[in-house]
Amino acid sequence: MSTTVAGVLSPARPSVTRNWFGWWLMAPALVMFAANCIFPLAYAVVVSLKNYQMLIPVPARFVGIRNFLHIFSDPLFWSSLKVTASFIAGVVVLQFPAGFALALLLRGMRRFQTLAATLLLIPTIIASSVAAFQWSQLFNYQFGPLNFLLGLFDLGQPTWTASPTLALPSLLLVDFWEWTPFMMLLLLAGLHALPGDIIEAARVDGSRRWQIVWRIYLPLLRPVIGIALVLRVLMSFKTFDIIYVLTAGGPGTSTENLAYYTYIVGFRYFNLGYASALAILQLIVVAVLAKTLIRLTHRPSLGGAT
Repeated sequence: MSTTVAGVLSPARPSVTRNWFGWWLMAPALVMFAANCIFPLAYAVVVSLKNYQMLIPVPARFVGIRNFLHIFSDPLFWSSLKVTASFIAGVVVLQFPAGFALALLLRGMRRFQTLAATLLLIPTIIASSVAAFQWSQLFNYQFGPLNFLLGLFDLGQPTWTASPTLALPSLLLVDFWEWTPFMMLLLLAGLHALPGDIIEAARVDGSRRWQIVWRIYLPLLRPVIGIALVLRVLMSFKTFDIIYVLTAGGPGTSTENLAYYTYIVGFRYFNLGYASALAILQLIVVAVLAKTLIRLTHRPSLGGAT
């Protein structure tokens, strides 16, 4: 009797066989995740603690955090960090307003909205290396169409990617052309998800369009804006393709960001220990930036809980 009552009162437990079956189903994905993410990251941490230089025919020796300490006394690191920060700031300042304006424009279209969005997304679909090669033809000093058009109006013929002052803005122009539609797409999806009754009530109360945008759209879109900014900051932080194709970090080091500097250290000078330390530091910086942006754009719940 007591055994029967206990069996009725106690909750049913999933069988051990069913639990193991679930783990077996997840095993391929877990193995791939470990092979592609966990193992390379762990190996990079181990290498960053060694003096691992492939051009020196001696065994790698453990040096602790010496590679990390060397980073803060490396002038090329601070130069590449400055380029990275300038590039990210330019991306956020230029692409968010332009993407938001395009999203508002598309949302107000009654016809051909899907067609217009598809056409605008074509630059984002193109591979970055291919886009950079196309822009290298546009930036060509002698035969490029940009200089041809500027010459028609006697505005001079800049060297674009070969100029220390214009090289970084040229990269920002290429990135703006390629990734502003991506920002537009995220914000357009957020606009379509907004509750229509709130917007309609604001219109009935006599709110103007700019008031609806400023007081309704932007506050309600804070989570979407946060996701869009985090994605673009992460993508901008690791920009490599367009730099490799258009400027190779030059002239000098004027366009050498952290990703490209890490590539040079690791695959041109073959100092894998120092390159791994640079990569680990970038991972930490990116994680802190992402967490900060998510907190700044987090929208509290209606009950006031965060």
